[in-house]
Amino acid sequence: MHLQQLTKTQIENIYNEHMIIDFPKAELKPLNIILYSVEQGFYECLGLFHGESLVGYTYLVRFDNSYLIDYIAIFPELRNKGIGSNLISIIDSYLITADRIIGEVEDPAYAENREQIMLQTRRYEFYLRNNCSDTGLRVECFGVKYIILESGIKKCKDKDEAWNLYERFYKNFLTKEKLKMNIKRLS
Repeated sequence: MHLQQLTKTQIENIYNEHMIIDFPKAELKPLNIILYSVEQGFYECLGLFHGESLVGYTYLVRFDNSYLIDYIAIFPELRNKGIGSNLISIIDSYLITADRIIGEVEDPAYAENREQIMLQTRRYEFYLRNNCSDTGLRVECFGVKYIILESGIKKCKDKDEAWNLYERFYKNFLTKEKLKMNIKRLS
C-alpha cells in the first residue's frame, strides 16, 4: 500500500461519495475550503492505494514542518481488516522528517448516548494501539470536543506546546475572529 497525492477530481469525488458519510457534518470542512487550502500549499490530500485501487484517504494540514491529521478514513467495506493500522504506519513513514504530527479524536466524555460513547472510545483506543499517544490536551473545535493525539518520532513536550501548534494550524483557515469564537482550549 502507498500514499499518493489526489487530483482535484479525486478530492471532489472522495468528499461527495465518502467524507459526507464518514464524518459528522459538524466535523466536515466545506469542499471549497479544502480545495482553496490545497491551492495555497498548506493542505495535502492523500489517497491510500492498494495497487491501483483507492482504499482510503488522509488529509493533512502543514505548518512549517509539523502536521495535523485533519481527516483519515478507510472505505467502509474494507474496515476492520488492519488497513487503518497500516495507514497510520504509512503516514508515520511518509512524515518521518516531520517535527510534530498531531491529530484529533472525538472525546467520548462528551458523547450524547451509549452508542456514541462506544464508537468514540473504540476510535480513541485504535489510535493508542497504533503508536499514537494522548497529549493530555482537550479542545473544542466548532463545537466538537476532541482529545489531541500525537504520533511520529518527535513528541510535544507538554500540553502548552501541543495547544500552540494546534492553534497555529487553524490560523491557516480562519480569521482571528473565527479562531477566537470556534477554537478553544479545554485543558
